[in-house]
Amino acid sequence: MRRRLTTRVDDETRKTTGSLARASLVVWVVSVGLALMSMQAPALITGQLEAVTPQDAAYELVKKLGYTQSGLCALVALHEEDEKFSRGYFFKAECDGKELFLKFSIKPVAQAFLPAVSLLESSPLLSASIVQPLAEFSFWREGTDPDTKEYCSVYPWVPGDTLQDVLNKVRKPEQEAEYLTGIHRQLGSLLGEMDGAGLVDADKPLKEMQSRLIHKDVHSGNLKITPDNRIVILDIDSFIALEKPWPVQGFFLDNFLKLIIWFEGYDFFTNTPRSSAWLRVLPGFAEALLTSYCQNLLGKEKAATCTDSPLYSARLRVPLAFVATPLTSCCPAFAEQDKVAACVSQIAEEAAEIVWMSHDVYLQNEEMGLVVSKEEMERRMEMVFGPLR
Repeated sequence: MRRRLTTRVDDETRKTTGSLARASLVVWVVSVGLALMSMQAPALITGQLEAVTPQDAAYELVKKLGYTQSGLCALVALHEEDEKFSRGYFFKAECDGKELFLKFSIKPVAQAFLPAVSLLESSPLLSASIVQPLAEFSFWREGTDPDTKEYCSVYPWVPGDTLQDVLNKVRKPEQEAEYLTGIHRQLGSLLGEMDGAGLVDADKPLKEMQSRLIHKDVHSGNLKITPDNRIVILDIDSFIALEKPWPVQGFFLDNFLKLIIWFEGYDFFTNTPRSSAWLRVLPGFAEALLTSYCQNLLGKEKAATCTDSPLYSARLRVPLAFVATPLTSCCPAFAEQDKVAACVSQIAEEAAEIVWMSHDVYLQNEEMGLVVSKEEMERRMEMVFGPLR
């Protein structure tokens, strides 16, 4: 649904309380509007709205921020037009050549993200690759618990397609392998830089590393590929408690699996022509993502030590061994070799069990008649992750 904000001026005007309030609002929105011209805001703007529905809150907030001063604004209800936005309320505001993204939450997500801003400022890559909120206003939603606030946060609109959309458009993966491998290499660099920016003790082994800048849900649907081929992380909701450091390895592994194995477009567990085509390029994606992550998290010198080690290839001898321990399994710089071998065996066994259990669940689902056999699954594991023991 596309609506013009100017058609609601009369309705919004009656919500203000007197001419003095309106006059002060005009002065405020002029100064605020000037501060919101770039992608990154110098400070988060907060406040309270009088609206009681998400749509009215979106109208009111865009007006408060001064975007209606220069002309017409159109508000697009994304949750009504695109199924990707069906789990909530999302709007796109188009105002005189400027575009904003508005989303709603029961928590002050943007305000919770503020501790990360100083970490992002230390890295030009992160500053340009993680969308940052411009404003967040609370309101009391009609028909809900009177003691519960909801929040509307505003972000710069990021042009381009999500990685999910890009992958879904590919018909012949091998023809796009170089481009897509480059995207995964760039993504690995971004994730390594992100985890590294918040490291508490960079000299510890990977399995002991902790970071204050951890994203728990990196997947193809919340990554935008811009027209100039930059990757931008859209979802700041999934940065976990920033005041506390969290283990680096576990969250990276989860994100790695979401990007390489669990993406439904690859049909990794099913027997389809599409899965056969994607299997030819997935090894390159996995290697690019892992290597660039290693290089940016640890520094190129340490990464070279890791990838040049004779143990580097050992990670390919067990199912998902290098997924479970991408560095400790191959890099003597972080642990004694006997400890590394024990760690690899233990985690590889656990990782393989999880993968095979997932495969068994698919096999038991009668509605999925195309699920590959165990023998075919083993072949695919070999193809993507290296020969099995």
